[in-house]
Amino acid sequence: MNNIEKAIKILNKGGIIIFPTDTALGIGCRIDNEKAVERLFKLRKRPQDQAVPVLVNSIEMAQKYLLQIPEEVKNKLIEKYWPGGLTIILPCRKGKVSVLVRGGGNNLGVRIPNDKQILKIIAQVGVPILAPSANFSGEKTPYKTEDLDNNLVKLVDYILPGTDAGKSHQHSTVIDCSVYPWKILREGAVKVKSNNSKKIILSINTADSNKILISLNINRVKKEVSTENKKGSQVILLMIDQLLKKNSLNIHNISEIKVNTGPGSFTGLRVGVSIANALAMSLKIPINDKKLGYFEEPKY
Repeated sequence: MNNIEKAIKILNKGGIIIFPTDTALGIGCRIDNEKAVERLFKLRKRPQDQAVPVLVNSIEMAQKYLLQIPEEVKNKLIEKYWPGGLTIILPCRKGKVSVLVRGGGNNLGVRIPNDKQILKIIAQVGVPILAPSANFSGEKTPYKTEDLDNNLVKLVDYILPGTDAGKSHQHSTVIDCSVYPWKILREGAVKVKSNNSKKIILSINTADSNKILISLNINRVKKEVSTENKKGSQVILLMIDQLLKKNSLNIHNISEIKVNTGPGSFTGLRVGVSIANALAMSLKIPINDKKLGYFEEPKY
């Protein structure tokens, strides 16, 4: 049995291994083995509210665990920097990702490493592998085998032999793409320019008792849809979702919300403002030029 076969066997049995990547030395287990995930957090002394990144071997594997990847993220980041030292954070399918892995949140950090050995292992295991750096939480990141803490080494099931981590001796760069513009959380092996060129404003107009109007202002280019105002509040969210998808966007790409607060139909205005408030608070974006917080509902 060679080294790769041994690593695969241990991972499939719920074990934890240390392995080299193109950035730092990583430590990990299968994403779908809850006991192994809990053990990994415990032995690394990692706080349970701190998410961990995972490694995948393809965009297709990543997509199985993420919500729809925006086309702009694919075109400007994934196609350009994967495989490589770029970790991308996106909203995930929470039912498939342990609450520990996502740190109790809604997002997952993923990347395709530029390392043939670990890519082969991931392909054979068939699921993403957790990949925080191989150190106790808060301690120095190891890039060479001799950098490993012997106390940590004693706690794992296998150390994959091979070349040391990437020559850059840097962390992966981490970009949060669950917000828009994207936010660079950590600069590392890959240099990426911030993406703040596009301003997307969602407008909600329910003042007309006969018609609902939803529009997107994308860098001053207006896209809109409308329907009869007789179908209740659920149709508004559906219209927003459809308009975003039509323009290769998702809810997290919205940078600001405008909502008509009247005059107009009281019931319609109240529904529109309530939805706008909920979205603005959830996305932490301005509404009617207010930085955070929400706009007052119309009163009798």
